[in-house]
Amino acid sequence: MSTAMNKFSKIKLGIAINLCAIALSFSATSLAEPVMNLVTVNTQNGAGYAAWAKGSAEAISKSNNAMSMGLCSPMSGAEQMGDHFLFTFFDSQKTAWANSTPNPTMVKEIAKMDVERTIKEWDTWRILRAEPSVSDSGYYWNIIVKAENAKEYLSALDKLSAALKANGHDVSMQVFMADTGRRAGQFMVSLGSENGAALGAAMDDRTQPWFSEVLSDLEGAREYLHGFGMRCETLYSATE
Repeated sequence: MSTAMNKFSKIKLGIAINLCAIALSFSATSLAEPVMNLVTVNTQNGAGYAAWAKGSAEAISKSNNAMSMGLCSPMSGAEQMGDHFLFTFFDSQKTAWANSTPNPTMVKEIAKMDVERTIKEWDTWRILRAEPSVSDSGYYWNIIVKAENAKEYLSALDKLSAALKANGHDVSMQVFMADTGRRAGQFMVSLGSENGAALGAAMDDRTQPWFSEVLSDLEGAREYLHGFGMRCETLYSATE
């Protein structure tokens, strides 16, 4: 995806997605649902696109009241070579939908981009689970999953996240559900760490009995649709 999107300020995302980088805060009196706006872009000038995103992320984010903005680039599993994901996090559906059309600042910043690219997809994802991170960049393994029972699947993921930490893995787990596009209704689970080796160690433990036991109730109740490894960087955070 040329000039793509994907990541939340100080929160670790893959697959997507990832990517993917702010801690989500939920008001005790509010039922607002945080949202990720994800743009998939394809370009053969990834460095140029990243440079543009770094230079324009703050202005764009402030103009549309975003919590954070960042960029994820696949290291493996890209559906098409040259794909990138530009992500923007909003505190609610209301804020996200209030920015359904580009404002003057966005138009101005996009005009600065001198990179040939193709926008492949532009979708919104509900943020169902998020974890704080101390790093603005990291490595992520994202999987797209179709689950028969959303409640049971989320419950199993909560147990897996706790089990990973109980077994010494310093990794984050974020969970998203697509509201739009070809992935609507599907989950994206993102396992991440600021250290690539730490993420790999957690993935190695998929062979361990405790890992299999946590997910045993989901056998036959979910289907893996796609998986990819990414490096993500948060380019702007409203808390900074």
